[in-house]
Amino acid sequence: MEPTAVMTDSPCAIQIRGLSKTYKTGFWFTPKVTHALKGVHLDIYENQAFGLMGLNGAGKTTLIKLVLALLRPTAGSVMVLGGSIAQRSVRQQIGYLPELPYFSKQHTGRELLEYFGSLHGFSGSTLQHRVDEILELIRMRSAAGLKVSGYSKGMLQRIGIGQALIGKPKLLICDEPMSGLDPVGYKEMRDIFIDLKKAGTTLFLNTHILDEVERVCDRIGILHEGSLKEVAPISKILESSVPVDYWIDVDSGEAPKLSGIPFQEAVQKNGGVQVSGLVLAETLSLLTSRKAQVKGVRPLSSQVEAYFLNAIGAQAHLNRPRMGTP
Repeated sequence: MEPTAVMTDSPCAIQIRGLSKTYKTGFWFTPKVTHALKGVHLDIYENQAFGLMGLNGAGKTTLIKLVLALLRPTAGSVMVLGGSIAQRSVRQQIGYLPELPYFSKQHTGRELLEYFGSLHGFSGSTLQHRVDEILELIRMRSAAGLKVSGYSKGMLQRIGIGQALIGKPKLLICDEPMSGLDPVGYKEMRDIFIDLKKAGTTLFLNTHILDEVERVCDRIGILHEGSLKEVAPISKILESSVPVDYWIDVDSGEAPKLSGIPFQEAVQKNGGVQVSGLVLAETLSLLTSRKAQVKGVRPLSSQVEAYFLNAIGAQAHLNRPRMGTP
C-alpha cells in the first residue's frame, strides 16, 4: 500500500519505498516462509514526531531494524536524512533506543554518558557540559552518581534516551520506549519526548501505547501483518467519525423497567451497558422513554484507539451492545 502524499514544507527524514522482508526458517526441503514486511511505502518528515502503531508481531521492530541497516531488506529501499545509512555522516545524525537497552551495571549514569559522549568525539570540559545538558533533559541529575545496578526500569530508559541524544542527533528512533514503565516513568518519558519535539528533534517512535501516540505524535502509521494500513495526521484521526465505545451507568434496580430490551440482563447484573457511539443517542433515548435513571455516561476508548481498531479490521465488535462490565 502506498499512502496518499501529505503536503508539507519539511523535508523527509526517512523515505521508505517498497520495503519488504521475508524470513525463511526450517529445513531446506520444507522451508517456512514468513513475510514480516510487505512492500511498505512511508515518508517521515523532519521536525515532526511520527508514531508507528501495530499489534505485537506486526513488523514494527523489523521496519526499524531495516531503517537502521541492522537487517538487510528482501526488496525496497530506505533513505535517511537525504542519504544512505551506510554513510558515516548520516549515522552520526541518528540516535537509537532499542526496546531492551543494556548497560554495564558497575558504572554510574554519568560514567555511561561520558563514555558514549567520548565515542561522539567530545572530551574535556565540552564533554562534561554535554553530559550535564543531557542529565538535565532526562531528569537524572540527582541519580547521575548512582550505579546503574540500582536503577529502576524508568531510570534505565531515561539513561537509554540520554545515550541516544548525547551526539546531538537530528533524528531519534525509539523501539517501544514506554515498555514496562510505571505511571510515573511513563509520564517522565512522555515529557522528555514533548521537550525534544519542541526543540526540533525528529522523533520516530515504535509503540502500541495509544495514549503516547495521541499526546506526542503529529502523524501515525498503522502496521498490520506486515502491511501499512493507514498513515494519517493525529488531527485528522481526532476529527474522524469512527465510533467510540461508551459505558452507560444504570442502577441495577432500574432493570425491571427495561422488560423486553436486549440489555436488561446486563443492567441487572452489571449496573450498566456498553454500547458503540453509533447507537449511544438511541440507547439513551430508549432508557429515558422507560423512565430508567441514567447515572452517567463515559467513553471506554479514545478516538485513536477506535481508529486503530477500525484500520486493522477489529472495529466490528465495537458496534454492538456489550453484556460485560466496563
